[in-house]
Amino acid sequence: MNDPKVDIIYEGAFLFAETLVRTDVLIRKSNGWKLVEAKCSSSVNENHRNDIAIQYYVLKNLNIKVSEAVIAHLNTDFVFNDQNNDYKNLKIEKNVLETIEPKTPLVAEWIKDLLPITMENSKEPDVGIGDHCKDCQYLDRCKSKTHLANVDTPISILPLVGKRLEKKWLDKKIYDLRDLPKSEFENYQDKEKYLIIQNCHQNNEEWIRPDFIEKLKNYAWPRYFFDIESVMQAVPIIPDTKPNDPFPFQYSVHKWKFEDQEITLEDSKQFLEFNSENMDRKYLEKLIIDLGNDGPIFAHNASTEIKALSYLVKRKNCIDLTNKIENIKTRIIDTAKLFRENFYNVAMMGSYSLKDIIKILPNASSYSSEYDQVGDGGDAMIKWFEYTNPNTTNKEKQKIRENLTNYCAKDTLNLFLIFKYLYSRGR
Repeated sequence: MNDPKVDIIYEGAFLFAETLVRTDVLIRKSNGWKLVEAKCSSSVNENHRNDIAIQYYVLKNLNIKVSEAVIAHLNTDFVFNDQNNDYKNLKIEKNVLETIEPKTPLVAEWIKDLLPITMENSKEPDVGIGDHCKDCQYLDRCKSKTHLANVDTPISILPLVGKRLEKKWLDKKIYDLRDLPKSEFENYQDKEKYLIIQNCHQNNEEWIRPDFIEKLKNYAWPRYFFDIESVMQAVPIIPDTKPNDPFPFQYSVHKWKFEDQEITLEDSKQFLEFNSENMDRKYLEKLIIDLGNDGPIFAHNASTEIKALSYLVKRKNCIDLTNKIENIKTRIIDTAKLFRENFYNVAMMGSYSLKDIIKILPNASSYSSEYDQVGDGGDAMIKWFEYTNPNTTNKEKQKIRENLTNYCAKDTLNLFLIFKYLYSRGR
């Protein structure tokens, strides 16, 4: 900082009062330093202000003059143009110096309150579980110190209302869903669903709506299982995209032609590109072929697929494909909704996530994030960023392609295997 030749410092580390901060950017100005805190959000919130206030507090107490403090967030109206690679309007800067200066005394109190917790052998805060625990990363740790740690079927597994009911009955010493009074569900719109889940766990049995298997068998042939992977770029490199647009770059389709057909992972028809010319149009043109002209298309949490197709077909070089894509959208059936209304197994533990439903299958294709594999949609997005990194070697790119291809095919194959399992239960 004392070198006048250094005008910009990235990720500078500063320590005061046993509090270490890393400033995103410091820019030398004629009257001091401009402190920049960069966020991937589309606006500024109070947590952001508190974040930069702590940095400002440390710098101020180290006698570093901050003449300007800004939070830089994404401009969601920015559209990337690959002709000039101009990113100057990508971010919006919000000057917050006047709002964070009054927080300086508060920061000192925050440090005073929190510092003892960081000391070796310090006691954990004696705070009960409650509404303040929402989204807390330590919630499971706190639960481990209560009766909830030894519950086989926690009340919290109930969709939508589980956490609220768990809290309500905690003081009454009812922790297990199987012990919850059935009258608790009387005023809920999804009363039937909650009673079914509870009954399955009480009796360790599976529930299938009586007409469900017949309903599955009455779907027309051929049938398709469909899954999409998308990427959200904070800093777009795909032409004509905005920050955090969910841009589809991969799909898998498994085609089921007749009831006794056996399908394998290798039967998946796929599209996988990262940032090639006209990839949006190539994506849709191949998909139109792979999904044929008729037959139901099954997708899990299908709103993701429907939104992705709607996004792509609105792009300027894809608009002429609108009618064909609209036809595909009308054929899509959401298997998450289908299963929620007609099926439950105790192995799912209240969840209709595909990765939880397949726990009922003896032959499911399992998911893992270990050894550079792709275990979920977040991993798939990370692989897109790794592939488009200029420093990634061709050998590494090939491995990424293989892992993504394998992962996306697992999703569509597992949907097929769930259907086959349900068919077997009807025999």
